[in-house]
Amino acid sequence: MARLSEKYNDSVLKIFELLKLLSNGEAQFSDVINIFADEVDGVKSNSHVILNKYLNTLKIFGLKIKKKKNTYYLLNTPFSIDLTENELKSVLLLRSASEILPEGKSKESFNKFIKELELRYSEKTKILLQSISPDENFDLSCYFAKFKDRINDCEKYCQEKQKLEIAYVAGDEFQSIICSPKEVKYQNRKVCFSVYNQLSRQIFDIPIDCIKSIRQLPTISSAPEISMTVVFRLKEPLSKSYKLKEWEYAKGFDEQGNLTVINTNEDFDVLFARLLKYADKCVIVSPKFLKDRMVSIIDKTLENYQD
Repeated sequence: MARLSEKYNDSVLKIFELLKLLSNGEAQFSDVINIFADEVDGVKSNSHVILNKYLNTLKIFGLKIKKKKNTYYLLNTPFSIDLTENELKSVLLLRSASEILPEGKSKESFNKFIKELELRYSEKTKILLQSISPDENFDLSCYFAKFKDRINDCEKYCQEKQKLEIAYVAGDEFQSIICSPKEVKYQNRKVCFSVYNQLSRQIFDIPIDCIKSIRQLPTISSAPEISMTVVFRLKEPLSKSYKLKEWEYAKGFDEQGNLTVINTNEDFDVLFARLLKYADKCVIVSPKFLKDRMVSIIDKTLENYQD
């Protein structure tokens, strides 16, 4: 009886090993056969027969496995998920976005997530997917097509880490900046080139479509580049309801109920626009140039009412 129990446990473990191997959606034949190989004096025997028995067991429990050449594919999973029509459309948008991303970690992560999600579709979800009209526009490529070469160039600049001279338009003004490349950011349907300016010690997110020219300089960027943090203080009642961003942390409340927030690695223009919305409930503590910029905005606003 003990020997039967041991054999039973061994079979269960092998089933789970196979499911684990197939959980990524596919597995090589050599890896699968190794799970079920009977090793006797270094020689594998009856492996194919045993493997077929286990595959038939999985089919009885509703798991669909397909073999193509030397690869096994798991077509569904033991646990499935139901998605609504709007959720499916979101996945289709993600797939479209993935297709226009340049090669790299972002694209790999997108594709891995979508593949794992699709693998877990329930039969109901698969039928719903087929009913979605192919005429609906999930194609984002028209928006990015004319910027594709520039996006690829910016990705390349980030890898090479040489300093850049970028000419771009901000508002109605023509700007030029010497900077170090950091990353390409995808924000909704807008792509920005995130760079670090050594003189102002700021991070700028420059929209790709606003860039007029990029000249690569022979100087290698010093590493690591450390951006300046922004410290601001929030007054009640905002201090009690404010939700910290991922790139922020707080020093706690003072006796007056004010909350001191330390912000790092956020584009200064984006942060400044956000702090303006907080009006008299927010005070910039540092850096000084950002405080001066806030004072200048307030002074110019007051001038509009000096009639």
